[in-house]
Amino acid sequence: MATPSLEGAWITVQGHTRFSSVQVTSTTYFPILISAREAEFHPDWVLDRFIPGLAVGYSFGPPFGETMVTWPDLEKMRVSRRTVKRQAEETLYAAMSQLRIHGQPPSLMLSFEGLESTVLLVEEFWNDLAEQVPGELVIGVPARDVVIVTGSGSAAGLEKTRRAVERMFFAGGSQLLMHDLLVWRAGGWVPLPRPEEESSPEILLPDLDLPETEPARTPEPIDQPR
Repeated sequence: MATPSLEGAWITVQGHTRFSSVQVTSTTYFPILISAREAEFHPDWVLDRFIPGLAVGYSFGPPFGETMVTWPDLEKMRVSRRTVKRQAEETLYAAMSQLRIHGQPPSLMLSFEGLESTVLLVEEFWNDLAEQVPGELVIGVPARDVVIVTGSGSAAGLEKTRRAVERMFFAGGSQLLMHDLLVWRAGGWVPLPRPEEESSPEILLPDLDLPETEPARTPEPIDQPR
């Protein structure tokens, strides 16, 4: 997969993505990141674990992100969750060529037609991008449509990203995701400790209790991540 070039540094990349260019030949699915809070209100959605506090749901489309796949949908369509997941991943990878990066140092932003957070699922993209930022790759993903990119070696970038996340959570919204920043380590995302927490014991965010098959009852409430 070709990662939008940063030419070894930070540059501005112009452009806009249009998922309408993704060819649709049958029922099409797309992965959507879902917060623990949102998942509690939709026990019928088909969800897979991602990281503590976040899960992956699946949307019909295009347009994607409006209608989510439910357990009754799987039964009605006679398709497996594995099939939906595989087809959603294929659709995501087909759309990745339309990803754009905007902004100037010390932080950049992704542009991906309102579903920027879904790009967190594409390991190859982040492995490539991690080589082009100062220090470790760090992101803020406060909402489904916002991903802010910086590096752990940029104090200004970290501060700017944290402020942007704080502003979004203060404003509120129906599609908020993560209050903590995330750092890319060993091919996966983990919470980045805040400066005052770096010498404190590790605090694990709550995970989602997701069913492997159609749930027989509504899941118990779960604690929310910070």
